[in-house]
Amino acid sequence: MSSLERFVSNTDRDVYAIFNLPEEVIAVIFAYVSRSPRSFRENLERLLAGDEGDIGAFGAGSGMVAATQAAATASAFHERWVVNYGHASVAEHATVHLGVERVSRLASAALELANPFLSFTEYSQRYQGPQRGAYYRPGLKPAEGEIYDRTVDSLYDSYLAIREAIMRHLAVEGGLDLADEKTARRLERLAFEDARYALPLATWSSLGVTGNARALRDAIVLLRSSPHAEEVTLGEALLEEAKVVVPTLLRHADPAESVQRRPLGGQPRHEATTPVRLIGTVPNGAALRRLAQAVRPGEDLTHRTDRELLDIAQSITPYGPYDTPPAAYHLLRYDVQFDVSEAAWHQLLRHNRRIDFTWSEPGFSGGIVVPPLVRAAGAEGILMEAAERVVAASRALGLDHPASRYLVLNAHRRSILASLDLAEVCHFVRQRAKPDAQWEIRQAAGLLHGLVQGVHPFAWLPEPEGGN
Repeated sequence: MSSLERFVSNTDRDVYAIFNLPEEVIAVIFAYVSRSPRSFRENLERLLAGDEGDIGAFGAGSGMVAATQAAATASAFHERWVVNYGHASVAEHATVHLGVERVSRLASAALELANPFLSFTEYSQRYQGPQRGAYYRPGLKPAEGEIYDRTVDSLYDSYLAIREAIMRHLAVEGGLDLADEKTARRLERLAFEDARYALPLATWSSLGVTGNARALRDAIVLLRSSPHAEEVTLGEALLEEAKVVVPTLLRHADPAESVQRRPLGGQPRHEATTPVRLIGTVPNGAALRRLAQAVRPGEDLTHRTDRELLDIAQSITPYGPYDTPPAAYHLLRYDVQFDVSEAAWHQLLRHNRRIDFTWSEPGFSGGIVVPPLVRAAGAEGILMEAAERVVAASRALGLDHPASRYLVLNAHRRSILASLDLAEVCHFVRQRAKPDAQWEIRQAAGLLHGLVQGVHPFAWLPEPEGGN
C-alpha cells in the first residue's frame, strides 16, 4: 500500500480528499502550492519521506505522538512563512472544532458575531426547556449577588407559569387532555418557544463551533478585547483549547487596544411602531438598469426602454426553489432597520455571514415584545411583571452595572441596522418565512419580502423553503 493511501481518498484522480493529518500539516500542504510546481500529493509524499522535515514517523505510525511529530514540522514551516512573512491566509486551511458549554446567551451572541466565517450550532430554547439555576453569575458583592440571584430565580418561576398557561390554552383550543402524558409532552414542547421570552440573557447556552484558524484568531482577539469579563474569559479559553489543534496559527491573538477603544452601541429610545423598516436602497429605475447591466455586462443599454430592461432583468428569473440566486442580485443592496426581541435577534444574527450588522446594546428602553400566544393564553401580565422586576433590579444594581446586561429578557427589543443584498434577501425569505420558523423571525421575513417588492417590483423572491 502506498504511504499516501492513509491520507488521500485516491492517488490517481484530479480531485481527492485529504484526511488523517493534523490541521497544521494540511495547511502546510496547501501552502506549498504557491511555492512549488508539485501537486498536493507530491508535496505530501515529500513531507512523509522527510525531505522537508521529519514527519515520516507519522506516515508509518499513528496516535498522538506521531501526530505531535507531524505538527512540529508543520509549526516550523508556519514559523518561517506564516509568522515571519505574514501569510495569514495559510491559516484558513486549518480547521478547528470546539465545544463551548455553560456560556450565557449574552456571550454566545458575542461569539457568533465575532467573525462571519465561523459556523455554529447552538442549544435551542425553542425545543428544550432550561433548568432552574442554569445561568451565568458575574462577580458581584454579596448584597448585589442576592438581588441578582433572587431576580433570575423569579424569572424562572415566570417562565414556568407562562409555559403552563400556554399548555392549558393549547389543550382547550385543541380539545386535548393534559392528563395524558404524551399530549402534555407535545404541548410542553410547543410552549417552550414563547415561554422563553421571560428568560434572561444570563441563561446558560451551549454551542458547537467550527472555523478556520484565521477566523478563530480574529474572533479570539475581539473577545479578549471586550470590556465584559465573561467574554474575555471565553476568548482565553478558546485560545487555550484551540492551540491543542493549531499551536502556531493562533499567534498574535492578544487583546487589541484599537478594539478596546471602540464605542459600544446605544439603546433604542422608544418602542418601535414596526419591527422592520426599509431605510435605504437604490430607486426603482436605477436598480432595474443596474440589474439589467449586470445581466448584459459590456453591452450598451443606454437607449433601452424600461420594458426592455425589465425583460432583460427577468430573463434570469424565476429560478428553482433551491437554486442559488442569480449573481446579479448581489449588486442591489438594502439598508434595513430591525426592532425585534432578543429571541428573534439570536436567529437574525446567524445570517451574519452575508449580512452586515450594527446593533444596539441590550437594554430595557425599547420595551418588550409580547408573543401572540402568550397574550392568547392570558399570560401577558406575567411577562409584563417579569419585565418590571428586571428593571427594578437593574436600578438597584445601577443601570450601568455590568450585571444589568444579563437581566435583559429575551422579550426585550434590540435595534439592529442591517445591510444586505437582494441575493441574501432571497435566502433570508426562503429560510425564515417557512411555516416552521419561529413566529417573530417569520413575521420579519414576511415584512422584508413586502418592503423589497414594494420598492423593486421587478425583483423575484422565492417561496419559503417547504412552502408551495
